[in-house]
Amino acid sequence: MIIKKIGTYLFAAMSLFLWMSISFADDRLRYYDEINPGNDFTLTDQNGEIFSLKENRGKITLLFFGYLSCPDVCPVTMSKISRVYSLLTSQEIKNLQTVFISVDTSRDTPEKMKEYLEFFSMDAVGLVGDKQLVDKIVADYMAWYEKVKVTSSLGYLINHTSYIYLIDQKGRVRYLFRSGEDIKHMAETIRVVLNE
Repeated sequence: MIIKKIGTYLFAAMSLFLWMSISFADDRLRYYDEINPGNDFTLTDQNGEIFSLKENRGKITLLFFGYLSCPDVCPVTMSKISRVYSLLTSQEIKNLQTVFISVDTSRDTPEKMKEYLEFFSMDAVGLVGDKQLVDKIVADYMAWYEKVKVTSSLGYLINHTSYIYLIDQKGRVRYLFRSGEDIKHMAETIRVVLNE
């Protein structure tokens, strides 16, 4: 009888923990209507062609801000997204697009972006543009960046937002993945939005 009661309490505790975990995930999976309310932007991709977010209607978009000379956050983010892709089915991948927006408007070009993206095994769009355009998009996504002077030959590094924005099939921001996010959780969240 005692063992049975302990088992019942243990099951209840595990159920509560699971419910709390799901509730927490659900709290973050919502409509962020205040972020990019126009649900669109236009920049130049790595092939020198015009890209608009609305072209991705019907697909999930993983968007993040960075720059090609970034020594840590950007390559780690790209590698993480590549690993997320490995957890998805081929059909799910067909309905997913990664978009990398450069905030280094002085140095990054379509040609350099194309070369950079070839290091990662996934279909990604890299976007560049003039400072005015990029700054507007950064502001629309409530993101930020700042140049930091360094003594190396680079001249400066850029501190920037590290969120990965999950954008749904209608261009609406639904989730903000943090830098330390588990890839399994990312894949499952993408799957949930794909199946809505």
